[in-house]
Amino acid sequence: MTTFRAILLCVPMIVASCTQDVARYHTAAVFPERPVALIEGFESACSDQTETFRRPDAETAQCWVYLPPDVTAALILVHDGTHEDLPQLVLQLRVMRQTDQRYRADIENYINIPRPNGPDVQIVYKDEATQRSISRMLDELGGEPIRE
Repeated sequence: MTTFRAILLCVPMIVASCTQDVARYHTAAVFPERPVALIEGFESACSDQTETFRRPDAETAQCWVYLPPDVTAALILVHDGTHEDLPQLVLQLRVMRQTDQRYRADIENYINIPRPNGPDVQIVYKDEATQRSISRMLDELGGEPIRE
C-alpha cells in the first residue's frame, strides 16, 4: 500500500492548484469480486495521528487528513473558513455491488472547509499524475478501469 501512502503525502503539495467544483474528482474501477485488499488497505493507510478514519455508511470509507499549517491558514483565509473547525483533505472509497454482481470502487478526494456561517465549502483538485497513480493501483489490485 506504499503507493496509496505516497498519494496521501503528495496531496498537500497539490492544494495550490485547487478549484471549486460541484462534482468531486474521482477514479473508478470494476472488480469481479469484492476488493477486500483495497478496502483493508484503505483503512490501514489511514492510521497517522493527523488522520481520522470514518465510515459514513456500509459502502463508504473516508480518511480525513489535516493539512500542513500554512496550507490550512491559506484555505481558511481564501474560503472564509473558521479556525475552530479546520479544513481537511477527504479521501473517500465507495465500493458498491452492481446489478451484474461485480463491484464498483470509486476513489474520490476533496478538501472540506468548514465555515462559521453557512455550509462547508468542498473544493477539488485536478491532478492527472495522482489520477494515473490511483488508476494503476486499482489495476494492480485486479480492477478494470472505468473511463468516464
